[in-house]
Amino acid sequence: MSNMEKSATKVYIVDDELKSNHPIIVKLGQAFDEVKLFKKASDAIAAIKESLGSKVILLLDLKLSGGESGYRTLASLRNLSYQIPVIIWTGLDEKTSEFFSLINLKTYAIRDKVESTDNMVELVKRADADINYSLSNALERWIMAQPGNHDDIFAVSTGGETISLNQMLDEVRKDTPKGKEFTQDLVNLTIELMKKENHE
Repeated sequence: MSNMEKSATKVYIVDDELKSNHPIIVKLGQAFDEVKLFKKASDAIAAIKESLGSKVILLLDLKLSGGESGYRTLASLRNLSYQIPVIIWTGLDEKTSEFFSLINLKTYAIRDKVESTDNMVELVKRADADINYSLSNALERWIMAQPGNHDDIFAVSTGGETISLNQMLDEVRKDTPKGKEFTQDLVNLTIELMKKENHE
C-alpha cells in the first residue's frame, strides 16, 4: 500500500471515553477509508452484523460504562464471526479469569492503553495485512463471490448431508469444526492442484 492509498478495511473502535479527535482515530483515518468510533458496544455489534462479508478490524476497550462489558461484546462478536481481528486496547488486569477467556475468544492482540499511537496504528495495519492473506477469509470471499442463491444446496456429503453456501459461510465465520474442515479442504485442494500443475 502506497502512502497515498488507503485500505478499504473498516476499523471500528469501541471506547466510551475516546473523543473523535483522538490521535489514534486521526492516524488510522490517514491509513483507512473508514474509521468509526462507537461509544456503545451494542452499536458496534449492529454495524458489524451489517458489514459481514466486508473486512473489519475491531479495537475494543474492555472497561465500558452503561452496563456493557468488553468481554461480553467479544463473546457476542464471536457468535457472529471469528474472521474479524479484535485488538483489545484497555487498561490491563491480567489476574482476572476474564482476561484468560480473551485467549479462547481468539483476540488478535492485547495492548495496554499506554501503548503509543504509532505502535497501535502499525498493529492495525498488520491485522489488515493478515486479513488479506488468511485462508478462511479467502474461502469467505470465494463463497460471497459465487453466483446464484446461496441458500440452495451446494454440496452433498458421502453420508447424504446437504449444505448451502450460506451454511458453509456461517461455519467458517464461527470457526466451527466443520468450518475448519472446509478451510483445510481448500488448502488440500490447492496443494493438489499445484502438484498437478507442476507435473504437467
